[in-house]
Amino acid sequence: MGQPQEVDVIVCGGGPAGCVVAGRLAYADPNLQVMLIEGGNNNRDDPWVYRPGIYVRNMQRDGLNDKATFYTDTMESSHLRGRKSIVPCANILGGGSSINFQMYTRASASDWDDFKTEGWTAEDLVPLMKRLENYQKPCNNDSHGYDGPIAISNGGQITALAHDFIRAADAIGVPFSDDIQDLKTAHGAEIWAKYINRHTGRRSDAATAYVHSVMDVQTNLHLRTNCRVSRVIFEGSTAVGVAYVHSRNRAHKGELRETIVRARKSVVLSSGTLGTPQILERSGVGSAKLLKELDIKVVSDLPGVGEQYQDHYTTLSIYRASNESVTTDDFLRGDKETQDKIRPTEEELKEMGPEFNKLWDTYFKDKPDKPVMFGSIVSGAYADHSLLPPGKYFTMFQYLEYPASRGKIHIQSTNPYKEPFYDSGFMNNKADFAPIRWSYKKTREVARRMDGFRGELTSHHPHFHPASPAAVRDIDIKTAKQLLPDSLTVGIHMGTWHKPSEPYDANKIHEDIQYSEDDDKAIDNWIADHVETTWHSLGTCAMKPLEQGGVVDKRLNVYGTQNLKCVDLSICPDNLGTNTYSSALLVGEKGANLLLEELGLKVRLPHAPVPHSPIPTGKPAAPMAR
Repeated sequence: MGQPQEVDVIVCGGGPAGCVVAGRLAYADPNLQVMLIEGGNNNRDDPWVYRPGIYVRNMQRDGLNDKATFYTDTMESSHLRGRKSIVPCANILGGGSSINFQMYTRASASDWDDFKTEGWTAEDLVPLMKRLENYQKPCNNDSHGYDGPIAISNGGQITALAHDFIRAADAIGVPFSDDIQDLKTAHGAEIWAKYINRHTGRRSDAATAYVHSVMDVQTNLHLRTNCRVSRVIFEGSTAVGVAYVHSRNRAHKGELRETIVRARKSVVLSSGTLGTPQILERSGVGSAKLLKELDIKVVSDLPGVGEQYQDHYTTLSIYRASNESVTTDDFLRGDKETQDKIRPTEEELKEMGPEFNKLWDTYFKDKPDKPVMFGSIVSGAYADHSLLPPGKYFTMFQYLEYPASRGKIHIQSTNPYKEPFYDSGFMNNKADFAPIRWSYKKTREVARRMDGFRGELTSHHPHFHPASPAAVRDIDIKTAKQLLPDSLTVGIHMGTWHKPSEPYDANKIHEDIQYSEDDDKAIDNWIADHVETTWHSLGTCAMKPLEQGGVVDKRLNVYGTQNLKCVDLSICPDNLGTNTYSSALLVGEKGANLLLEELGLKVRLPHAPVPHSPIPTGKPAAPMAR
């Protein structure tokens, strides 16, 4: 059946938020005609999507991966010692939910309250958080939902290294918690939940939950994949449709061949933090100065479009693991096993420098639910194994989820395939170095206290002076024998370990390392050389007052236009301390509610599970259950 040329609502972008909006609207009223336009492939029954353990392939930039688009800084960054950051964005139906690490976390309550926007407090949003969840973990609080479309579990594997990590974290003052995703706990360690349905073993992605499930039983949700939205069509300042370009037929005789679809009631932009501002600017919504330079008719002068780009930052350090440890090194499945939220002590704050202390006083001090850093462990080496010596490993990740740094993105052409000007802004605020440096030290102390610890992989740590007490050293045979059962030392003699000039003393492994000022500089240089994105982009179309650089109001309407909303993480006026899939779903649920109110409709909840893609084992949760 051909695609309609006119519908009621057009949703531009099939990431998590877009899938929620399109699915909720279409299911609420079978007579409402909804079109969802996505630039990437359809993810339906794609084994590279639904098999949880092979997500790493979808993160690679190897010419074979068509599931991600890679944004590279236009200019070299002095804050990264001349590097350019690379930020991948999903290019597939379901967006990041189809290719991400599947790690489930939630933002803290104060994160939402910090939006300072009516209707967007944590208290307002908790019912929607519950509505989307099919929570499959035991917990002792009532903040979770159990009948929603998105399955959350501990996944299929929890290794001994995970429990080892939790024990060692407790040894340095980070206590175990059965649920640090209760919106208020900011200092604790837990087994990290995953977006995996424990009954089927499949990834729980937004497209399967919200789009395919509706299309299986109704005909009013129209899906267009491999189509990039070029611009919104306006009549005056009213959005009446969109123009899109098929990715496999971009040009004809040098000209883009656009297809126009009209929208009777609303256009929703949900193309993500890096995509949505580009569509707005190509449509005449953005800084009038920029638009005039590109000969684009100005519909609404909004200088905030494309500004205040935010992300989360990560570094990683790799450690040797004991031979008996169960890791993913032989077949890098990539399941992250545990998470650790921590805040610094008063003594540690004294060492973190004036820039961060100012940020602490204004941002963290009076909000005890905000973790300064996340730390986590992977039971295996998250690295190119062809470059590693033989052995078993575990990887410590350090995550900065409230960076002070900001970036920007702006179009350089009306052509939707022309690369934009992009400045990730990574580390351009000096305050961001201190918490990452501190987290490196803390996760290193956790690693050294783990029973499975067998030394440090020197190539994946800062370059300290060899004479420094902080110098990174692999472990020698004598020390390894002290830590290993006799029956396992054969692995050492076979070459698993090498002997450095100054090996660890087993008796000193559990003493805190003392770092000098030069050591801190070495860590900061390492951060500048290695800090990376966590694929958590947000903030380029902020929901805040127009006079403060805002782009959308509390109902997600784009200032100066009618019938046009932005519903994705670009609307965040401040950062969210979480893996952002959960937040994108929540923004989608909120946006769907706002649209349904305006259309005079309500969310429709089925009385029985609605079938979707056949799954060989188990039965999926109801796709739209509350």
